[in-house]
Amino acid sequence: MPAKKKSATIKEKEPVFILKPAIKNHGLDYLHIELMAIVIILIALAFALAAFKPGVVVKSCAYGAVNGTCTEPLHNSTQALAAAYKVIASYATVNTSFSLLPYYVLVNESKISYLPNQSAWFIIVPYTDPFISNAIFNFSMLLSDSNLSLENSFSPMIKPVLYTNNTVVAPGVVSIYGGALCTTSKPVPVYMVTDPYSTGAIPALYTALNASKRFGSEINMSYYFIFAGSAISFYNGYGAATTQLLGRYLSCASKQGSFSNFLSNLSIAYKGVPLSNNTLYDVVQGSHLNISSMNACMANSITSLDYQAKVASLYNVVTTPELVVNCKYATIPQTLNLAINYSLGQTKG
Repeated sequence: MPAKKKSATIKEKEPVFILKPAIKNHGLDYLHIELMAIVIILIALAFALAAFKPGVVVKSCAYGAVNGTCTEPLHNSTQALAAAYKVIASYATVNTSFSLLPYYVLVNESKISYLPNQSAWFIIVPYTDPFISNAIFNFSMLLSDSNLSLENSFSPMIKPVLYTNNTVVAPGVVSIYGGALCTTSKPVPVYMVTDPYSTGAIPALYTALNASKRFGSEINMSYYFIFAGSAISFYNGYGAATTQLLGRYLSCASKQGSFSNFLSNLSIAYKGVPLSNNTLYDVVQGSHLNISSMNACMANSITSLDYQAKVASLYNVVTTPELVVNCKYATIPQTLNLAINYSLGQTKG
């Protein structure tokens, strides 16, 4: 094949780009028009970015934000919870079943959140209800951040009439504000305080006796009998002297090792109203108590009961039965073992 024809064949196989001028565009081809369009778009985008002003960006706020600004409460969550536990402890002063609330709250499961728009703390504390098969419910409250006072409670219960400085520290355990100095080693003292006519007084005394057996030398159980509302309600019908006989006999019998025998026989004779001196003395004789020691104790029992009333007042005992463990912690018979275990855990061996 001639050289000229071979060269022509190769050129025919090479791609050929033909740029046609755009009609009525001053001789510009389509490629140049597209490039110019892209340049115009980039310039417009640059102006847009230069004029753009970013909005307020709020980083993570520990206590929430108001109008884009992080809020800073006057108190922290630890202080708010401590105030909440004091409020709950004050329910022990309510003369209803709500007085049991401080001993059934599950403080370790509390939840707290700050409400910045209200400047308040919202707190949820679960509690078990002993009257409904220990079902768990929530007790909610709203505390003002300004002074951590109770603004509202969101449960079907009244507010405490008397606020104390006591605080809930563990299930079944209320720390007594300004508790008297007590032993720092075992055995720790435990005071059982009750009006002898209070509902559940005798079962509560059995609970205290059982705790004495269970904890042995680790605790020293004492029994204090006071005459509060339940006893006073019998004064008009039976007289103060006859009404108080039950407390005097219980106080003296509790000092002897056969106290459980006395309680057992008393449970048979006691029908919820004051007993005569003769009936109570028969109970003593049938319980194998030391009669001489019993008579000597009864002779000084009024003075002894006055002292016991002062001790109860010292610990601000309002409702009975109640127990004071190691002079520092208040509890009720149903949670006595919890309080003793807690106290022993805080006490040196």
